[in-house]
Amino acid sequence: MTKSILHKSPRNRGNPTLKNQRSTKEKKMVAWDKAKGKQSTGSNQRREIERLTLPIGDTKVRLIGDVMPRYCYWVVTTEGKKMPVECLQFSRETESFDNSADDPFKEIDEAIYSDKPQFSYVCNVIDRSDGKIKLFDLRSTIYSQIVDYATNPDYGNPASDADGYDITIKKEKTGPLPQNVKYSCLPARNNSPLSEAEKGLELFELAKIYKRQTYEEQKEWLMKNTSYFAGDVSDEFKPAEDVDDLA
Repeated sequence: MTKSILHKSPRNRGNPTLKNQRSTKEKKMVAWDKAKGKQSTGSNQRREIERLTLPIGDTKVRLIGDVMPRYCYWVVTTEGKKMPVECLQFSRETESFDNSADDPFKEIDEAIYSDKPQFSYVCNVIDRSDGKIKLFDLRSTIYSQIVDYATNPDYGNPASDADGYDITIKKEKTGPLPQNVKYSCLPARNNSPLSEAEKGLELFELAKIYKRQTYEEQKEWLMKNTSYFAGDVSDEFKPAEDVDDLA
């Protein structure tokens, strides 16, 4: 029996079927003047982070999900950017400090950097002004008031899906400086379950956004991006404000 080698023979380069196959492939190409440039794949697209801002006056929110405990040092990079760096002596699990834990900041000469880590707890909230999920960088005074309500049996957990409640945060000026503000929290009169639409809102993944560095990773980052391990630094590289100044 003779095997057909039609698809392998060089004499069949004019075969209509092969021409159609090449034509199909060519149609998948894009003209240079119509090219869109580099595109991100769906799985790698980064979601833009939206943060809750607190203007003077009332801001109503609904806490949703858990809170992430953190304390951060505020550093100034060699490029002049102010950035938070998590304190490794503070445990997220126990919400307490362990002074025996390794911390690169404790190896820096106090004459160069001696700032204390700042309260930097963060959580997801629904901003009632637009219904969007936003990250809320909690102030310590706001956090303390919320915890007081959450641990009071007359109110309970404000982030509960079934019987949580909205909280109105009032911001008042108390002086001329940016940090001269006072916060007070007022829970809603009635508990209200989250709607099905609200339950389906996509939360920001706090564990991914605020990935905790190891001691080695943090020290390497500090050595590459700050001047704190390079001996004396000029005043321009020393933080002049703390996180509360960003109120």
